[in-house]
Amino acid sequence: MISIRVICLAVLAGILRFVACQQTNYSCVVKQSQANTTEKLSKLRARMRSLSLYAYVIFSEDEYQSEYAQQYDTRRAWITGFLGSAGSAVVTLDQAALWIDSRYWTQAENELDCTNWLLMRQGEPNVLTLDDWIASKLKATSSYNKVGVAIQLTSSDYWSSTKSAVTLRDVPLVEVAELIDEIRITDRSMASSNPVFVHDIMFAGISWEKKVEIIAGLINVESTDGFLVTALDEVAWLFNARGSDIPYNPFFKAYAFVHANQTTRLWMNESQLTSDARTQLRNVIIQPYEEFLLDLYKLASNTDVNRIWMTRSVSQEILDRIPANKRFIAGSPIERTKAIKNPTEQKGMRDCGVRDSIARVRHLIWLENEINNNRQVNETQAAERLEYYQSLEAYFKGISFPTISAVGAHAATIHFEPNAETAAQITRDEVYLLDAGAQYLDGTTDVTRTHTFGTPTTEEKKAYTLVLQGSIDLADAVFPVGTYGRQLDILARQSLYKNFMDYAHSTGHGIGHFLSIHEGPSERRKLEEIIDQRFPDASDIYNSKTNSASNNIEQPIERPVDPSGDPSVSNE
Repeated sequence: MISIRVICLAVLAGILRFVACQQTNYSCVVKQSQANTTEKLSKLRARMRSLSLYAYVIFSEDEYQSEYAQQYDTRRAWITGFLGSAGSAVVTLDQAALWIDSRYWTQAENELDCTNWLLMRQGEPNVLTLDDWIASKLKATSSYNKVGVAIQLTSSDYWSSTKSAVTLRDVPLVEVAELIDEIRITDRSMASSNPVFVHDIMFAGISWEKKVEIIAGLINVESTDGFLVTALDEVAWLFNARGSDIPYNPFFKAYAFVHANQTTRLWMNESQLTSDARTQLRNVIIQPYEEFLLDLYKLASNTDVNRIWMTRSVSQEILDRIPANKRFIAGSPIERTKAIKNPTEQKGMRDCGVRDSIARVRHLIWLENEINNNRQVNETQAAERLEYYQSLEAYFKGISFPTISAVGAHAATIHFEPNAETAAQITRDEVYLLDAGAQYLDGTTDVTRTHTFGTPTTEEKKAYTLVLQGSIDLADAVFPVGTYGRQLDILARQSLYKNFMDYAHSTGHGIGHFLSIHEGPSERRKLEEIIDQRFPDASDIYNSKTNSASNNIEQPIERPVDPSGDPSVSNE
């Protein structure tokens, strides 16, 4: 039988255009909305000189490589002024640069302190990668010739690739403390430590003990002694527990280890557990969070432990605790197992999708009525009203990402976040883009729609039609088991290609079950198979004049075996 994964498609398309081949493809235009980072950079560079560093790398992610970080961990946003959820920065003694993909270019032009920072448009012609840019700036003969990285925030995969790049210049990559934390004396909230509660089996479908049994079986297949769990969504899924330490995600900070014999360890702040959660996890060995690294070192040093399974996303700080001959680095057994939704999870995703749709319809009726009665509604007010309607639905636990409520030119910013000070009024004359989702106990949603309350232009109608054609082509696809995402990608793009349009990012991504809005391992432009997955199918065109978006959730389902005996899949 074909099992089911859930995937969210976000197809964002823009008119194909040619850009000048400059290092950054970006001209600095100073705006009031941009941050002033001069003083922050001065303090950071002073600290760098004291350590003989020429360059220092700053990431968006926390120690878990989370997509969203609590305010306590927003180091890259603090030093750059750019508030988008993704991007990496490098500060040298004389320059500073930020690397972001096409989703954030317009947002960065409005937020990044362009008098102090270079905007590196990732993926554009002649734009160096972060590693290559660092390597091109280094001089081994300089007294300041080291590249510093905070290893607790650096994935082992990144550490390895960057070390290779700078070694070619005879420059050392060195482990340093988190320098942003050292200079960020004020303007930093306390770390979140909220209650951790049980995700009831009526929503989860199977017990945490059964999940451990499944993962332990995979551990034994690989002849390893255990799997180190470092991703927060995997910890939450494994133990049927949820929290609220991370914005938009029901996670709590913790690490775990599953032994081949099904013994399970959990490092966390035990005081966060509710009484029900404490009872549910009574057979788990719970250890203090702050003792994790020492405990891991002791575990890896045990002569009875020969191989520890971990992923490439573990931090370099964690990897350093495990001898090289005991490391087994491969994709997470939890990630793939979690992506295959059980029948209870499948039903929950359908049910919460219906309730979320009710909220969207109520919101649209309200918004249309306000506009027709000439009452002013801006982007922020519209987003807040949608969240209100979502909160009226059963099992609502919050929104699943910052609501993208954007009118007119604002919709050209793919991840636009409205704020009360700059929010534009929604009118009959411009299209209105609404990309929003919610967390419910029985699932997670992500829906995008483009609305017009007047008469759309010929160009807008054409854009919307092309987007719709791509969505229909993808939704109507029938494909054999084993098909890869890259093979289906053309279906979403072919109508756009015919009209010289395209979008610069992936067509789809996984979506969690009351977990992450973006969930691995599948993505519709990568090598992962597409079978058994649910997709919000979205096609969007964004530019300053024409904006169109559509986003639906699809679930590939098993079809009757054809006469040849080969199984195939279609989208529901």
